[in-house]
Amino acid sequence: GAGGIVELVSWDNETLWSYAISDSTQVQHHDIHFTENGTVLMIVWERHDLGEIVANGFDTLTYGQRTLWSDVILEVNPMTDSVLWEWHAWDHLVQDFDSTKANYGVIAEHPGLLDINYQQFTFGKPDWLHCNSIDYNPVTDQVMISSKHFNEIWIIDHSTSTEEAAQHVGGNSNQGGDFVYRWGNPHAYQKGELTDRKLFSQHDAQWIDEDEVNPDYEFFGKIALYNNFIEVGLSLGQILEPVFDTTSFSYVQSDGLFAPEDFSKEFSHPDTIKNYSTAASSIQIIGDGQVVMCAGRQGRTFELTPDGELAWEYVTPLRFGNPVPQGFELSISENFTFQAQRYLENYPALVDKVLEPIGFIELEPNAVFCSLVSIEEIDREEIIFSISPNPVNQSFFIKNKNPEIKEIEIFNITGTLVLKTNIFFGENEINTTEWGSGIYFIKNQLGLSFQKIIVQH
Repeated sequence: GAGGIVELVSWDNETLWSYAISDSTQVQHHDIHFTENGTVLMIVWERHDLGEIVANGFDTLTYGQRTLWSDVILEVNPMTDSVLWEWHAWDHLVQDFDSTKANYGVIAEHPGLLDINYQQFTFGKPDWLHCNSIDYNPVTDQVMISSKHFNEIWIIDHSTSTEEAAQHVGGNSNQGGDFVYRWGNPHAYQKGELTDRKLFSQHDAQWIDEDEVNPDYEFFGKIALYNNFIEVGLSLGQILEPVFDTTSFSYVQSDGLFAPEDFSKEFSHPDTIKNYSTAASSIQIIGDGQVVMCAGRQGRTFELTPDGELAWEYVTPLRFGNPVPQGFELSISENFTFQAQRYLENYPALVDKVLEPIGFIELEPNAVFCSLVSIEEIDREEIIFSISPNPVNQSFFIKNKNPEIKEIEIFNITGTLVLKTNIFFGENEINTTEWGSGIYFIKNQLGLSFQKIIVQH
């Protein structure tokens, strides 16, 4: 996840601003957030060596690390390169290992603090928190980060000064830089068992509040995230609804456990294995509930309709950064894609820009198929055959309404012809038991229309 450099780049690929944090004591990593105020929030690792971690109660008898890289949030002004605000996880520790050292206390009584000896998922790595995403909520003036190794999301009060952010009081919530909300793994602060965990190496935690989301959408203002490793073969996009009390500026909790008990909604590719990724990945809510997701290790990006149907799908055609032929079979992580975002046509940066295609990424592209799959808007009165059921399991029926149609061709998502067959006027059954799950396109020999089917085994 180490990056070390944050850049602002123009449409013409000119570097307008560059900011480096990369040395033996600090490294920028994983994610940034460009705020409405024009500042940049970034996640930074900072190094803490043996003497410092022992002084803060780290258990060197049980754990092998002799250095810990903790996380810092910096807010930088690109106009001046100055740091306007900062928060250090290291200022908010608790431990119950050594009563003679700093931060000693009852962990379950301090949900706003981090147990320095919670090493359940670090696997001995110095990167004990592994924060992989950051977001900002301008309405509540709060920052959210996602910790993969704690399997939690944390919310911090940004209304604090830098000095208050290092303390336990101050800011709108009067909790200083302590967590005002944490969720996903109460075992991390001794308020539950591992079986109570809801988050599993999650990524891309964010408030659903971007311009492309309808404010009337039922989950506007809630939290979306990509839950990576729920079990072998299963990842899901999910929505969480924290309960926020605007009077006390605090999140509702009961006995140290923050609401809610579970997720409100989940999303997945119709073929759930195509949603699976143990690392990276992203989720984006647009419109009234359309969802764009990226399964990072598969390099697979897809969009779901509000009804959960597959609208489109794209596989990054790169192998270790080099283009491959269209349809080339890629192994897991060869086209590793950290995340994806769809920009709608009214996105301000696209105004007055020429948006014509300038070529193909993949080698040996099937240009005929590309024009085929681009035909999405069809006048329903002109459809000359109907399909049912759709999605398909073992077979489907084509009802041919035009006696001149005597032949069809069916292509898979890579443009490969999977079936060419004669059809009759009336009802025709097509067997799909030998086909893989995915999107297919039906073309008739008159070329009057193209129809999409989804196969789900």
